[in-house]
Amino acid sequence: MPKLKNEPIRWESHSYYPARADILPELVMLGYDRFHEASPLADHQHDGCYEFVYVENGRVTWEVGEVDYPSYTGQFFHTRPGEWHRPKLNFIEPCTIWWFILIDPALEPSWLSFQDEERLQIHQALQRLPRLVSVDSRVREQFQRLRSLFEEGAETFRIRHHLVDILLQLLYPPADARQLPLDLKEVMLALTARIEAAPEQRWSNKELAALAGVSESHFYRLFQSLHGQSPASYIDRIRINRACELLREPGANVTAVALDLGYKTSQHFATVFKKYIGMSPSRWRAAP
Repeated sequence: MPKLKNEPIRWESHSYYPARADILPELVMLGYDRFHEASPLADHQHDGCYEFVYVENGRVTWEVGEVDYPSYTGQFFHTRPGEWHRPKLNFIEPCTIWWFILIDPALEPSWLSFQDEERLQIHQALQRLPRLVSVDSRVREQFQRLRSLFEEGAETFRIRHHLVDILLQLLYPPADARQLPLDLKEVMLALTARIEAAPEQRWSNKELAALAGVSESHFYRLFQSLHGQSPASYIDRIRINRACELLREPGANVTAVALDLGYKTSQHFATVFKKYIGMSPSRWRAAP
C-alpha cells in the first residue's frame, strides 16, 4: 500500500526497520495506520503478491474492477497478485487499518518454511478465499504482537509464527464468526440493499425490524453481527458515501445535496459529513 502524507501515526515494518527487511522475505510489508480524515490513495497493484487489509475500526470501501467491496470493523479485504485496486473515489475513509503484503506461495518454494504439499494447500485456499472475510477480534492482538516483535528485533521464527497465525485465521475463520442462519442472512442482505438503494430515506430501527420480521432488539443484534456497526451508523455512512459522489459532480451545491439526502439543514449535514469523512463538504468538493 503506497505511503500517504501527513500521518505520523503510520507504521511500516520495512520502512521503519530496513535492517530487518530480509529476515522474512515472503513478507513484503506489514503496516498500520489511523486515518482521521478522508485521505487520497490512488489505484495500485502488487505484482506476484497478495495484499490483505484488516479494518480494526471504521469502514473502507474498496474498488476492484468496477465492483465495490465495503469492509467493516473486524473484516479482512484482500487482492490477488497483479489486481488493480483502490479505495472508492480514490479516498480512504477515516478508519484504523492493518495490512500486509505477502508473496504468492506459488512463486516461492521455501515460502514461510512450509513443505511443498502444505504450500500448495495454502495457495489453493487463497484462490478460493472470498474478497471479504470476518475474523475473530483477537487478530488485532496478533497484529500488535507482530509489530512489537519487529521493534524488539525478535527471532525470525517468532515473527513467522504470528504471521502464520494471522493467515490461518483469515483462511480458516471460526465457524461462528459473524455467521447468521442462511434465511436470516438473506433477509438482512435484502434489507441492506433496500437501504442502499434509497439513502435519502429516514429509517427507524422499528421499521427495519418489522420488515425483517423480528423484534427490534433482535434486529439490532443481527445487523451489528452482519455489518460490524449499528444500523444508524451504517445508514449514515451510506448517505455520506452518496453525498461524496454527488459533491464531485459539476455544479454541485452543498445545501441541495443535503436536502436531497434527507437532511433538514445543511449545518446538520455538514456535522455528520465531517464526522465520517474528517473534512467539511465544501472542502471535499474542492479537493483535487
